[in-house]
Amino acid sequence: MPEPSAMFIKGPFEPIAVERAEGAWLYTRDGRRILDAAAGAVVVNIGQGREELAHVAAATTAKANYVLPVWTHPERERLVARLARWTPPGLNRFFFTSGGSEAVEMAIKFALMYHKVHGRPSKNKIVSRWLSYHGNTLAALSVGGNRARRADYEHVLFDWPHIDPPFCYRCAWHKTYPGCGIDCAQALEETILRHGPDSIAAFIAEPMMGATGGAVPPVNEYWPTIAEICRRYNVLLICDEVMTGFGRTGKRFAVEHWNLKPDLIVAAKGLTSGYVPMGMVAVDEALVEQCEQRGADFMFFTYTAQPLACAIADKVLEILERERLVERAAEVGARLGIQLKEELSGDPLVGDIRGCGMFWGVELVRDKASRAPYPPDRRLTNRVVAAALQHNLFVYPSIGMAGPGVGGDAVMIAPPLIVDAAEIDYIVNNLRNALNDVLKSL
Repeated sequence: MPEPSAMFIKGPFEPIAVERAEGAWLYTRDGRRILDAAAGAVVVNIGQGREELAHVAAATTAKANYVLPVWTHPERERLVARLARWTPPGLNRFFFTSGGSEAVEMAIKFALMYHKVHGRPSKNKIVSRWLSYHGNTLAALSVGGNRARRADYEHVLFDWPHIDPPFCYRCAWHKTYPGCGIDCAQALEETILRHGPDSIAAFIAEPMMGATGGAVPPVNEYWPTIAEICRRYNVLLICDEVMTGFGRTGKRFAVEHWNLKPDLIVAAKGLTSGYVPMGMVAVDEALVEQCEQRGADFMFFTYTAQPLACAIADKVLEILERERLVERAAEVGARLGIQLKEELSGDPLVGDIRGCGMFWGVELVRDKASRAPYPPDRRLTNRVVAAALQHNLFVYPSIGMAGPGVGGDAVMIAPPLIVDAAEIDYIVNNLRNALNDVLKSL
């Protein structure tokens, strides 16, 4: 009989055996020290190995390890009070989950429930964007726009509409900003009208495209235009801040870059900085009250608002506040962006460098002038990630942004918000070395 093992479908590399971690560094079983310039999966905002979180965990579990989600406890109350100071005004009703996929699921369910209790059950479609990722449940994959991750489940996914994203480097309309009419935003209205305004419940999107696009901020007019379209057609606006939330882009939430107040915010990852699994949905209080007045029932998960998760999240947010890590992400992240552009823009493989805060993408191309990517079978992103690991640096892979069948390659640089100037030098220098190694092998 084969040896028992965890369910794991192998990727292009053997897993790295990490024994421990501290700050932005991973220490492996074979004695290596790797700078994690992706904060794991863009998760570990405050860095690893914080002893005060271990003390919080011990104290909390010694007192109460589980409370029925329909009840309350001090850890939950403290977290809710703190979160209400983080989210945009009015988004002060919170639903807690075990992670980002569950949180997206619940945001979708809320939108459908909201319209149903108002007598609009035909509003049952969610519009989203291509080149997006919203999680790994069937509903989250349905709104997701990562074609590779959807591929094995297309036959069972909800047939909900997608629009092309705000991606100036690879504009789907082949136009140039600012003379483009912001067609990427107007596409939402066209889709709503084509399907019928009485059929669309919500629009969900990442404020800045995440790993599927390779850290792409939109132009300034995009989100105000999207918000106005949603208001006009009574479509709820859901912003997926699972990656960008809690300081990652140099703001508490990325929506603050446009003074945007969505109807719902979905977040996870940085909420607990990876110390325990947790996600959340923040909803406009007025919308929740309308549902409550009509007797709507929003079922909890078993681990909704589990005491340990609430206590860890509250402490993580306290650390972000105390150490001014959001402000640090803006300041030090600007330096990271400058150095990436100064050191890598001239590299033959680099087509575009974009981002803000501690959220940057480097897109890789075969030809700079035409922006043509390498064929997918050359596995360029995997080569760069592997080469970077040879230099004891981990960067996050991003594949497919050039379109179906065409491919597209990028890596994301999104380190913990605590990295210092020397670590930024290390990231940029070793990514440059990795690109040089890959170029020689092509």
